[in-house]
Amino acid sequence: MTELKDVRAIVRKDCLSSLVQALSEAKTTRVYVSRVHALGAGVDPENFRVSMDEGEAYTEKTQVEFLCLAERVDELVEVIRSCAQTGHRGDGIIIVSEVADVVSVRTGDRDHIALI
Repeated sequence: MTELKDVRAIVRKDCLSSLVQALSEAKTTRVYVSRVHALGAGVDPENFRVSMDEGEAYTEKTQVEFLCLAERVDELVEVIRSCAQTGHRGDGIIIVSEVADVVSVRTGDRDHIALI
């Protein structure tokens, strides 16, 4: 089995367009994007809101997630950093995790073939 990694990045919303473009140029397949609220240490001290629902200050962020071959992790982490780094608190984090298995719902293909 080919080793796959799950890469998740929580970044500023204003970095999303350039990040998605850079990941596309890097031939990253199946990129997923969602809105998230950062609480605690992830709050940008210069750009936050206070929510009655969350009960504290939060910053709107974007989560970008994709699977990739383990050998590409360092390259793609650097793509994320170069697009998302402003040098200010609240730039975000990148999380890299092991993938036990991946299966295509449509075809039943497994492993990296399921990503195509």
